[in-house]
Amino acid sequence: MFTKSTSANPLVPRKVATWLLVVTMGCGTAGITIISPALSSITKYFSVDEAAAQSLLSGYFIAMAVSQLIYGPLSDRYGRRRPLLVGLAGFALGGLLAASAESFEVLVIARVLQGLGAASIASIIRAIINDSYGRLEAAGAFATISGIMVIVPIFSFAFGGLISDLIGWKGIMFGIFFAGLIPLALNFIFLPETNLRPIPQIRLGSLAQDHLILLTNPMFLTFMLASSFCVGIFFTMIGFVPFEYQRIGVDNTEIGFWFVLIPCGYTLGNLITKNFVHRIGIERMSQIGGLISIIATSALLLPSFLGWYHPALIAIPCFLFGFASGFVIANATMGAIAAAGKLGGSASGIVGAGQMGFGIFGGSLVVSVGGYEHFESGVLILIGLAALSTLSSTLAQHFSKTLPLVEPVEQEAS
Repeated sequence: MFTKSTSANPLVPRKVATWLLVVTMGCGTAGITIISPALSSITKYFSVDEAAAQSLLSGYFIAMAVSQLIYGPLSDRYGRRRPLLVGLAGFALGGLLAASAESFEVLVIARVLQGLGAASIASIIRAIINDSYGRLEAAGAFATISGIMVIVPIFSFAFGGLISDLIGWKGIMFGIFFAGLIPLALNFIFLPETNLRPIPQIRLGSLAQDHLILLTNPMFLTFMLASSFCVGIFFTMIGFVPFEYQRIGVDNTEIGFWFVLIPCGYTLGNLITKNFVHRIGIERMSQIGGLISIIATSALLLPSFLGWYHPALIAIPCFLFGFASGFVIANATMGAIAAAGKLGGSASGIVGAGQMGFGIFGGSLVVSVGGYEHFESGVLILIGLAALSTLSSTLAQHFSKTLPLVEPVEQEAS
């Protein structure tokens, strides 16, 4: 049932089975990726413009960003298990509400509810990993889990378009319902509690102080920004890139299959992270990933320069960006949480909020510059985010040479 710790120390948490973390994280990711190929169908169904589709993503991201700041401290106080189960229930209910929506406004509300639930997955799973592993081991474990669970967005991108063409977008929302219900049942049965040192109580004053401590920690801040800018690129891409595919004559099913290349690249990048993070270090790997992401996002401008529009000229740079993300996200995320020491839950919440926040920020910038109508304008936003991610990783590398590293409290006990 569980992977038990071999230590005799009762305060060392049992390591959660990898398959359970993979299923839970993967199902949470499906809520973001499965809807992307169907955005054009939804806009036609409700007779709204393309920019309005951004609200289906931004509503989800805003809910995730804000509620992760709540789930983190709750998991520090009440343990990881209970808040995660509550969130999974909300995620499933949001999918059911969306499937029955007959107005665009109700659909947006349902997406917000999905985001509120999905936030528990994004925030708490990272904290569970941090509970059980040291700094470098956590980055390797996160990369392993991410690399395995990426099969879910591969299938959700591909089948999202297929379901939309065969059944309609409501079939996708039923898929989100089951993506919440299944991990809810599995975690209720199999998930042990990994936070064996819960904080005595949550005080607003101490909570604000904890957040201030984290946000003034240079190592935490730079790692968090490196991860958040990179994730922000992905969330921004899935909002407006599908419409560029559509403009060059690609249907929903084919859009989904072209999008599959992003998680394929991410899988490869995570595999390299797992095998080389101990040799290269998380700071250096994050920096390399940032540089590759600049190249990848810049390559999206090639069709306009060449005057030749083919879906492969969009998909290949997207694959390269996915590859770069495998270097940045696992390393920078776990570097940030490890730098937080005993405030791992709060740190995970802030990291998740930052990732969602820059997804909202990037999407809003794309709308403001007309990126939904003029693809090249949106790409410039992606390039800017990639440059900021690289700068943040470079600063993290600088601080790692001048500041002491903090190991998670569980490692001190062992």
